[in-house]
Amino acid sequence: MSMDAYAIIQLITSFLGALGFALFFDVNPRRIPVASLGGLLTWAIYWALYQVTGHIFVPCIIASTFAAAYAEIAARACRVPTTVFFIIAVIPLVPGRGLFYTMSAVVNADWASFALNGSATLQFAAGIAGGICIVTACVQTWKYGRAKLARLRSRSS
Repeated sequence: MSMDAYAIIQLITSFLGALGFALFFDVNPRRIPVASLGGLLTWAIYWALYQVTGHIFVPCIIASTFAAAYAEIAARACRVPTTVFFIIAVIPLVPGRGLFYTMSAVVNADWASFALNGSATLQFAAGIAGGICIVTACVQTWKYGRAKLARLRSRSS
């Protein structure tokens, strides 16, 4: 299978996975395409950066940052909570396979495999958490600054 076909399959399955979770979480039918698109775009960013760098953490943190920013923008546009879009957008990054192989290695006492898979799983988890923190800190700082500016303006008038 060529790399292009493999990338297309990855994108299709990321969209379908996000779509499945959107349906599972009972997202409003009008919001499902936007939420599912977030999953596809998040995975596309991760996949493209992974192909360039060959590492897990940096592509994951950048893709997770994108997912959180996408969720903030989509939530404001659709007037729904951010989590509606963020959970669905970040689903393709969740290291389910890595967790499975890590736990399987523990059960089988294969410590070399445990270290290898556990390290990759931790990189995914740290990347997701880091991306969330970056965007959340920026959004909260922006909201705080905007509220403080509004208070200053109301005092001066």
